[in-house]
Amino acid sequence: MVVDNLNLGVIGVGKMGGIIARSVVDRLLPAQQIWITDLDKKLVTQLCNEKDVNAALDIDALIKKTDVILCAVPPVAVPKILPQVANSLSSPKWIISIAAGVTTQTLESYFENSPPVVRVMPNIAASVEAAISVLTAGSVADENHLALAQKIFNTCGTTLVMEERHLNAVTAVSGSGPAYVALFIEALADAGVHVGLPREDAQILATHTVLGASTMLAQSQEHPAVLKNRVTTPGGTTAAGLHALEQGGFRATLAEAILAATERAKQLGTEK
Repeated sequence: MVVDNLNLGVIGVGKMGGIIARSVVDRLLPAQQIWITDLDKKLVTQLCNEKDVNAALDIDALIKKTDVILCAVPPVAVPKILPQVANSLSSPKWIISIAAGVTTQTLESYFENSPPVVRVMPNIAASVEAAISVLTAGSVADENHLALAQKIFNTCGTTLVMEERHLNAVTAVSGSGPAYVALFIEALADAGVHVGLPREDAQILATHTVLGASTMLAQSQEHPAVLKNRVTTPGGTTAAGLHALEQGGFRATLAEAILAATERAKQLGTEK
């Protein structure tokens, strides 16, 4: 349902910011209620031509026109962008940030009197409306801010509300996770080629196997072990393959990847 009387401003329309802006148009807000800005004016022009949204000359002009700001810039850009938002002649009513590792407390610290802040960790699957986005509220934001932020991110997938202390781990699992899954699919296809499958067929088999298993788990909400056990027969091919994965340290290696990504998310939140 389209939301009336709400103007959304998006700072940064490369990658995730552009994806979210495209998803929101017409699904939640009409194009005339969306304003965008970016240092790369080509990205702004492209999105305006594609979706008929409005271009703002700079951050100050964007804030004057809008009610809520989606700050879709990387963590390293936050110390440059948030002071511009805070020093604008017009104060934003509230802010959504998708900068990995940057806490709501840090975001609020840029303002003398902080507006409500909602922090969100989406993932790249937003580009096919299959993202899982996790939201957390700052000290000033309330349930209404969270609910509207959920509506925005539900246009490109599914949302969860969690405590902020989990957000760095969320970044490691779902934010970085598509890269791990892509690597798994690549390795699965490569292995298929190794045992004689044509490359194109192997990639199709690997991709749709992951898609099918994920869809089954998402729909059933069963523990993954239930599906694993359903496929595995005593002494069969799956049992042999699982044994080889355990011997190779599959679980431990993945756990190390999640730990490393979580620690890096913490670092990103403190870098200037």
